[in-house]
Amino acid sequence: MDSDRKKTTKSARNAPARWVGVLFALMVTWGCSTERGPGELFGSQTEEGRLVLDALLIVDKPLPDILLSETIIPGQPVTDENSGVAGARIEVTENGTTYLYVGDPAQRSLYHPPDNPPVVQPETLYDIRVEAGGRLLTGSTITPPRLDIREGVLLDEETLEVARQFRTYKEGEEAVFSSPENQVIYQEGLLEARFDPIQAAGYQVGIFSLDPGSPFVISADFLDDDDFADFDRQESSPAFEAKDGNLRLPWFAVYFAGRHKIKVFAVDNNWFDFVRTSPEFGGDGGFGGNAGDNFKFPRFNLEGGIGVFGSASVDSLGFVVVPADSTNLRPSINP
Repeated sequence: MDSDRKKTTKSARNAPARWVGVLFALMVTWGCSTERGPGELFGSQTEEGRLVLDALLIVDKPLPDILLSETIIPGQPVTDENSGVAGARIEVTENGTTYLYVGDPAQRSLYHPPDNPPVVQPETLYDIRVEAGGRLLTGSTITPPRLDIREGVLLDEETLEVARQFRTYKEGEEAVFSSPENQVIYQEGLLEARFDPIQAAGYQVGIFSLDPGSPFVISADFLDDDDFADFDRQESSPAFEAKDGNLRLPWFAVYFAGRHKIKVFAVDNNWFDFVRTSPEFGGDGGFGGNAGDNFKFPRFNLEGGIGVFGSASVDSLGFVVVPADSTNLRPSINP
């Protein structure tokens, strides 16, 4: 029985963790693709020489850096030298204005927007055009409206009535993390973020433990040292729908004591389709996914290549996890 529970828990936990360093690194930096290595997004999963685009726009943030690579012979290590595509012409167009990207002198796959890049606007069409060595890749995204988390609440587990209302980032970060209202005892009550639904294809959630070195609050007899070593301070969900504007955070996605931040991403069709259909990016599990999703290959929504040219708007909710019992807490392994 314990072995079955252990297997199920690890499967649900590791699904989002597999791609935390890829798409989730982008979430951490609000749209900066430089956290990923060249070709890391898709590696060598298809035939050699296909263009691979890695570009995600975040509403109210500047145009991001873009990664451009190409697929290589399967089984080869993916590096900037053997997969990065230098010398390409990359254009992003918004409302008739075209922004020409500039290649990084030190990294073949990395391209920067022009100086003083414009801020990504909500509900706006963006087109991308990539010319590289006789190959042409194109795509489009319509950015979602701004997302606004109206309130965060703690629900009574039995009655589902609101037991407490959190302070939000509108009141400042100090209020969020110093107020008693935002101190939650581990596994007591249900955490819920509430927002007005917007015209978005779906949603994705990231949860961040903000205090390096804080101890574990999760504890179970069927977890061993390897399991604890796998726990990460940054986790994320597959893509899902939240038509009612209520997002409930499962406690099994919280591993550590201390300050936490939830980021809710309202994503466009391209981001939603890619994450929803990719086994490596959460299409086969994780917390918050859509039941029944099972895809063999991602949906890219690009012409002339693979990858993702997508967009999202985002808002955050913060709280502090307090251990139910502060005695004999397991120290964290990873910072």
